[in-house]
Amino acid sequence: MFDETDTLTISGQRLALDDKRSADETLAMSTAELSHILSLQQAIFTQVAKNEACDDILTAICQMAEQLLPNAVASIMLLDQATGLLNVLAAPSLSQQGVDALSGLSPGLGAGSCGNAVMRDEPVFVRNTFEDPRWANLRHLARDFNLCACWSMPLHDKEGVVIGSFALSSFEHRLPSEFHLRILDVGASMVDIILAKQAQERALEAQRQQLMTALEYDSLTALPNQSKLKLNLKNQLGKQSLLLLNLDNFRFINTAYGPAFGDRFLCQVTRLLSKQFPEADLYRINADEFALHFCVPVELAQQVEQFRRYLFAHTIKIDNQNFSITFTIGGAVGHSALLEQAIQAMSQAKAQGKNRYHLYNAQRDEPDQALRREYIGWNSLLHQALNSGRVVPYFQGVRDNISGDIVSYEALVRLEEKGIVYTPYHFLNAVKLSGLFPTITRLMIDKGLAKIAGTGLMLSINITEDDLLMEYLEDYLSEKTQQYGVPPEQLVLEILEGVSSAGKASHIAQLRRLKALGYMLAIDDFGTEYSNFERILELQVDVVKIDAKYIKHIDSDRKSYEITRAIVFFAQNAGIKTVAEFAHSEAVQRIVESLGIDYSQGYLFSKPAPSLTVH
Repeated sequence: MFDETDTLTISGQRLALDDKRSADETLAMSTAELSHILSLQQAIFTQVAKNEACDDILTAICQMAEQLLPNAVASIMLLDQATGLLNVLAAPSLSQQGVDALSGLSPGLGAGSCGNAVMRDEPVFVRNTFEDPRWANLRHLARDFNLCACWSMPLHDKEGVVIGSFALSSFEHRLPSEFHLRILDVGASMVDIILAKQAQERALEAQRQQLMTALEYDSLTALPNQSKLKLNLKNQLGKQSLLLLNLDNFRFINTAYGPAFGDRFLCQVTRLLSKQFPEADLYRINADEFALHFCVPVELAQQVEQFRRYLFAHTIKIDNQNFSITFTIGGAVGHSALLEQAIQAMSQAKAQGKNRYHLYNAQRDEPDQALRREYIGWNSLLHQALNSGRVVPYFQGVRDNISGDIVSYEALVRLEEKGIVYTPYHFLNAVKLSGLFPTITRLMIDKGLAKIAGTGLMLSINITEDDLLMEYLEDYLSEKTQQYGVPPEQLVLEILEGVSSAGKASHIAQLRRLKALGYMLAIDDFGTEYSNFERILELQVDVVKIDAKYIKHIDSDRKSYEITRAIVFFAQNAGIKTVAEFAHSEAVQRIVESLGIDYSQGYLFSKPAPSLTVH
C-alpha cells in the first residue's frame, strides 16, 4: 500500500512506518526519558494500589502521556461489542465536539489510525493524516481539529481479543521516536491492565447484584422475600400496615399434584394477590406464606373482609381445574415491630383454625408479647445455669401409708440463681421451646442415682415424650445404673398419662422394653387426660399417681372424692399401687388412708430438698 517503509521494534513486534525517519528520531532513549516513563508507571500503579476509580486512572494515563509528548492529545477508544463501533472512553484534552465526532467510529481501512489498529489488531503510525489513505474517511476531522499525525496501539482483553485503542494525536506531522514508541507501548499496557481491572470489578458487581437478588428475591415468583421485607420495614419511617397471608392446605395440593404443579399454583396465587391488592407491596416470605406491605396505615379489617368475600365467589384455574382457596391471615398497623406483631397475630389466627384472621391489638395482645420476652429471658438463664451446674435435682419423699416411713423419693428439677431456687413453673415453657427435656432428664438420672446409691431407696424420674422420641433411655439408664451400682428395680420411670394413652407405637415399644429390663413404670398425674385403663394394663404399669387436683380438695369436694375412689378401685383390682399427690393436710391424709391409697406425697410429709431428708 505504501511506497516507502521503515520498521521499529516494540514488545517484540516489527512496526511498519509510512515515511523515512530522520537520524535523531532513531537515537536510543536517554536516561531522563526512561526515568519519565518509570515515573509514569509508578504514578499509575500507585493509583491502582489506592483503588482509585478506573475512569480516573485512565484519564490520568492520557494526561501523563500528553505531558511526555507536548503539542499532542491522548485518547482511549473502546469497541462496543454489540454494535462493533468505537467510542471515546477517555480523552481529557479533547473538546466535547471532538469526542462526539469520534464516537461511533466503524473500524476499517479508511477509519483513521484507531480504526485500522482495531481492524488489523496491530500498531498503526500515521505521519500525515491530511494525506494518508488510512484517514480517508476522517480527513475532515483531522483538518477541523488539526490532528496532523496519529499513532495508535490496539488494546486487548485478558483473552487477547482486541477491544479498543490507545492513541497519541500530534499537532505536527511526525513519526514517533523510540521514546514515543515506549510511551505508547507502556501506556497501552497500563490501559489493558486498568480495563481488565474494570471488567473484573464489573463482573464482581454483577455477581454481587445477582447474589443480592438471590438473597432478597424469591426465585419462583420473583417477589421480594422476607429479608427484603425486613429491610423495607426498617427503612419506612411513618406509620404503616402489614398483612401476613398463609395459604390454607397448600401441602395437600403439593402432595396430590406434585411439586411442579404446586409451583404453578403459587405463581397463580401470586398473580391473584397482585391484582387484588395493587396498592400494596407483595412479598413471598415462606413456602406458602405471603406478605402485603402498605406504606400507609389502612383499615386492615376492611381489606381482609373484602378479600375473603372475593375468594368465596371466585376460584383459580390451572389446567382446566378450578380450586377454591382460603388464607389464614395476621396483620398489624403501627410504626415499629410490625413483622413481630403480624407474626403474633398470625399465630392467634391459626389457633382459631383455617380461614381465620386476627389483627394485632396492643391492649389485648401485649401480654402475650411480654410472656414471649419472658420465655426468651428464661431460655438464656436456663442455658447459663446448665453450663454452670445450677440446674439440680431436689428430692421429695413418698410415704408408705402402712408403715409411715419415707420409702421413695422423686427427683424434681430446680434452677438456682443468686440464692433463689426456682421451680419448673418459671422455666418449663423455656425448656419446651429449647428442646432441653432430654438434657434435663439425663441430668436428673445421673445426679439422682448418685444420691440413692447404696441406700436401697426407690427413686422416681419423670420421663417426657421428647425422651422417648430420642430413644436414648435404654442405653443411658444401663450405663448409669451400672456406674452407680443401682439395680433397675430401684428406679421408677414416671410418664404422663397422655404419653401412655396416646403415645406412638415406638414409644410404647420402648416402655415395654424398659419394663422388661426391670425398671418400674408409673403413670403421673392420672385422671387429667385420657384415663386409658386398657393401655395401663397393657403396659403392666406398677404405680398410678392420682392427680393433685383431685387429692387437693378430696376432703371437701364430692366429685374429687368419687373420681379418686373409682381410680383406687380400678388400681386395687388390677394389682397396681397408688400414690396420692399433694397430700398437704391431716384432713386430706385421713381420707387418703380411708380409701386405701398405698402412698402419699406432699408437703405434709416431705418438702423438696437437695438432700434425702424427711421433713
